[in-house]
Amino acid sequence: MKRQAIIDFFWKIAKSHNSAEEIAWGAAIGTFISVFPTFGLGTPLVIVLSRILKFNLAIALAASIISNPFTSPFFMLLNYKIGSLFFENPIVFDVDNWKENLKDTGLTILIGAIIVSGAMAVIAYFFSKFMVLKLRNKNQT
Repeated sequence: MKRQAIIDFFWKIAKSHNSAEEIAWGAAIGTFISVFPTFGLGTPLVIVLSRILKFNLAIALAASIISNPFTSPFFMLLNYKIGSLFFENPIVFDVDNWKENLKDTGLTILIGAIIVSGAMAVIAYFFSKFMVLKLRNKNQT
């Protein structure tokens, strides 16, 4: 996506009839689901949640693509490292050990994923809300 297309997308979101809160929640939910290891189910999950919760679907879908084949290994390792701070887990993070110790490794990754995804979602919420309000205020002057 070219730079101008990205700028146009965010201007369109900022000009939408959604409140800054709805846009911020969309960014937060999309980011949480993207960073959390959903293994390809992130986008469908965002669509389902949009039917239940009130948030901006476009920004949630845009945020849900943060995790992709290139970033997923980074987030998985980060989730493991953060989760291992809460467990004395001497398991080396590699494919062979993961298979052999799936229960312990999986729980470590799950705890780390909740923390990392939550932190990223909070950042996305406040950043997007700030940017929307800034763009809307700039547009009014």
